[in-house]
Amino acid sequence: MLIGGFGNAFAATNIVNNGSFENAGCGPLFDTVFTPDSTTITGWTVGLASIDWICGYWTAQDGSNSIDMSGNAAGSVSQDITTIAGAVYDVQFYMSGNTDSGNIIKQLTATAAASSGPFTYDTTGHPSGTNWELKSFPFTATGATTTLTFTSDEPNAYGAALDNVSVVLSRCPAGFDLVDDACVPSNQNPVAGELVPLNTTALFISSLSSSAIWMVPAILGIAGVGIYFIQTRTHKDN
Repeated sequence: MLIGGFGNAFAATNIVNNGSFENAGCGPLFDTVFTPDSTTITGWTVGLASIDWICGYWTAQDGSNSIDMSGNAAGSVSQDITTIAGAVYDVQFYMSGNTDSGNIIKQLTATAAASSGPFTYDTTGHPSGTNWELKSFPFTATGATTTLTFTSDEPNAYGAALDNVSVVLSRCPAGFDLVDDACVPSNQNPVAGELVPLNTTALFISSLSSSAIWMVPAILGIAGVGIYFIQTRTHKDN
């Protein structure tokens, strides 16, 4: 049997819970959330001093809510995400700044596994929350759980603003292929034109039917929807 086809495009899945801080309970305008708190903002734990949960004080990058990383002083937000040891992930988030006071250049530090780094935002000419810049960095997971943390580098109030956080799988560990947003063993992912053994008795056929054709991807372990071309040989008994 010859299986041929072409893969389908797919949108990478964001594994962050509530990356835009959109649950109810905020307002009006903003709430200052003090540490320790792991219940007010769904999915996130507030650390250090406090953060301001913004819900109308300025325009969010995504949805209605965002975070000022310094409430009455420097704060942090963190979340444990499920990962695969040895896999590479891409972190993306949007950054702005509270221009009511404080430094012109706002800074925060993002950390995941062994990767971390300061990120800056220049507020010059941009009132609070009117301009958002996309920031990103990769990390390699070292275990089944990775803690993603954003920490304010502003010692006082009026910090960097954070919104629309996402983490997506970008590369699998050695011996695995990335297929439809999942890591599958390399030898279990047939490619176009590859000869693949198939027990046709599993198709319940003496000649292929349209329903049997749709079963082929599942039997071969091919993930996702695609178009497959099937070539068969038949034998007629006398």
